Amino acid sequence: MASTATPSPDSISDSEFQDLLRRYPACLAAISESKGAKPGQKTLASLDKYRYETAPARFGPGNPDVSMGLDDVKALVEWKLRHGKFRPTLMKLVSSNDARSVQEIIHKAVKHYREKSDSAGALDILTQLKGIGPATASLLLAVHDPERIIFFSDEAFYWLCCQGSKSPIKYSQKEYAELSERAQALAKRLGVHAVDVERVAYVLMREPAEHMSTTAAKPPTGSPAVATGKVKTQPGGKRKASGDDSAVETPSHRRRKRPLPISPCVLDRMSRTKRGEMQSFAGPGPIQLTPRFTALKESLTSGNETALNSSWQRLLRDLPLEIDSVSSLGSRAIPAINFLDSANPQQAERFLQDLRKRGVGIIRSVVPRETALAWGQETEQYITQNAQMRPASPRHSRPLDVYWSASQVKARAHPNLLAAQKFVMSIWKSKHPNARVTTNFPVTYADRMTTRRGTEGGGTPYAHVDGGSVERWEPDGYGRAGTYKEIFEGRWEDYDPWESSTRLAVTSDLYRKAGACSIFRMFQGWLALSTIPPGPGSVRVCPLPRHATAYFLLRPFFSPSSSPTSTTTPTASPCLDRTTTAHNEEWVLTRPQNSILHGAVPSYAQELNPALHPHLELQRSLVPVPQLEPGDYLVWHPDLVHSTSPTLDAGNATTTTTTTTPTTGDTSMDAAAGGFSYMYLPACPLTQTNALYLARQRKAFLLGQPGPDFGGGRGESEHEGRPGVQDVNDAGGDDGLRAMGLLPWDEEEADTDEEREVLAMANGILFPDLYDWL
Repeated sequence: MASTATPSPDSISDSEFQDLLRRYPACLAAISESKGAKPGQKTLASLDKYRYETAPARFGPGNPDVSMGLDDVKALVEWKLRHGKFRPTLMKLVSSNDARSVQEIIHKAVKHYREKSDSAGALDILTQLKGIGPATASLLLAVHDPERIIFFSDEAFYWLCCQGSKSPIKYSQKEYAELSERAQALAKRLGVHAVDVERVAYVLMREPAEHMSTTAAKPPTGSPAVATGKVKTQPGGKRKASGDDSAVETPSHRRRKRPLPISPCVLDRMSRTKRGEMQSFAGPGPIQLTPRFTALKESLTSGNETALNSSWQRLLRDLPLEIDSVSSLGSRAIPAINFLDSANPQQAERFLQDLRKRGVGIIRSVVPRETALAWGQETEQYITQNAQMRPASPRHSRPLDVYWSASQVKARAHPNLLAAQKFVMSIWKSKHPNARVTTNFPVTYADRMTTRRGTEGGGTPYAHVDGGSVERWEPDGYGRAGTYKEIFEGRWEDYDPWESSTRLAVTSDLYRKAGACSIFRMFQGWLALSTIPPGPGSVRVCPLPRHATAYFLLRPFFSPSSSPTSTTTPTASPCLDRTTTAHNEEWVLTRPQNSILHGAVPSYAQELNPALHPHLELQRSLVPVPQLEPGDYLVWHPDLVHSTSPTLDAGNATTTTTTTTPTTGDTSMDAAAGGFSYMYLPACPLTQTNALYLARQRKAFLLGQPGPDFGGGRGESEHEGRPGVQDVNDAGGDDGLRAMGLLPWDEEEADTDEEREVLAMANGILFPDLYDWL
């Protein structure tokens, strides 16, 4: 790379300027050759000739009566996309304009400019067209007056307004006014035209490294890095993000471990679970893991004993007060809002505040009752047509291995569902300004659905937390991003459950058990397709997202002072744990630490029960969700303790009773007979990890196979009535297609430069062929 720096526009000499201008044809030809062109597609070189020769000659000051049409606009937009930063949906938006309107608006704008010399006013008129922002508008105006009007290109803005650095651009009228002013000053000083300034800036920013020191090495053709400067292509086609590792996720080829050996009796208990279902080792006693976990616990406590002990004592003082509060409130602790009211700022803010505090909420009537009921009937027909999906027992309520029924596809793409997900995800914030995450563009996670017929069977009869178990303590799991750093440092009050940047690099499924979720879910969710009364079969939650999380994470380090586990005897049994008088005993840091992570075993969900977690008082802190009606959307934080027990078992009993009247042998979906159905619809933001997963899930959808987290196989590939891409489009239009990874995001819709980078990154992962133009 040359040692000379980028010449300043304020001091560049005429000879330097002219030398750079002469180098433009060679620079453009090299870039055009590297990009190539698909069959029937014009090369960048031919488009460039149209932009700088044909179009100015046809529409310039010498031909004031010639009007520009839609085809001319599309040719210039194609040049803009190939010459600079690619916008996946820009051409589609531009092409959707009415041809007559295009001609009339451009004629009006050019006339305004020529009569009043008011470029800002002309741009305002041009931006009335769909897909035409200030940057593209300046291009249309520039071909009408190439001497005075400069095109708002990234390269021109970088050079003239950012001293050659690639700073974020908002593409606003204000920025263009600054660019135009600086371009005119330079053009006047050197006696050149605006179009010349534009091309010189392009050379300075794009010329190969052997000529210019400020030009970065060009990524391989087809790499999104050309458009975003953020994603690199590695051998084998794998992609990784560059920049600050703390702000990005790890790629999909993450380190995996095999489940560690556990005692035979425990393995026998585990072997009874079914593939793809919620995995349970359900047992009241603690389970000793391998010595590696002892070392892990020692590393988390060593040198920090005083702070951890103080934090634990504060938590034990605070927790009973919170439990008293939620227990007295019962179901009223769970906030609810009608979907239509979410547009009311006052009501929306009140609900979101309560949601932030409780970690769980209900959005009523997200879809009309009739629509939800119809989806339930559609599901029944889908199950009937494809008998292999029927549950083993008519009363069994385990999740069905069905992912692509018409009702599920319609629900995931429904505009109201996407709006509701965007609404609730808005409470998540990032302390890292460059974190690659946006909640404004929800993505689909194709989970299953549950139908319960009659009054018995199924469910998960224990309180648990999804999203892994031992991973929460492991450095390669949640420790990778420091998700629970404050808790493990003895500052549980500072832990923010709604901080998103500390979850982007998380690996929550180190042990790759079927049914484990490998993406970032900001909320888990149910969409009710029938009435779901509180009680057996519904869900109960512990609405204490900060306190309960801190408790079950710190619990493995502490024990009652009278328990043998708190002594220094190496042979002390880890299974002795006094719980009946938890609040009357002094709890101290266990010395030495053992390998127990209470309720956590590799490959299984984090379980909680009164024996292992006495201070949580699950019989009081688990409160029933209020009755859900068809079309209601229940959401809860991914770390929230919850239970979907089919019965009010002794281990996790609540004080709630149900008004449901059982009808022996009834297999209907009627709530009065104990039957109901709902879909699992989590709310997921757009991130790198989620985009990588979406690419694999899209393939599964097209083939009719289960999602990547659910074990593969033939799935529904031969099922009757399985929907396709057109069904997604019919249900949700462009937004529904984007949520499924079937259509690129429009980067122009981004609110910030950081969000624009996320969209560009996701487009590069899901639609790499689009970047062949660059």
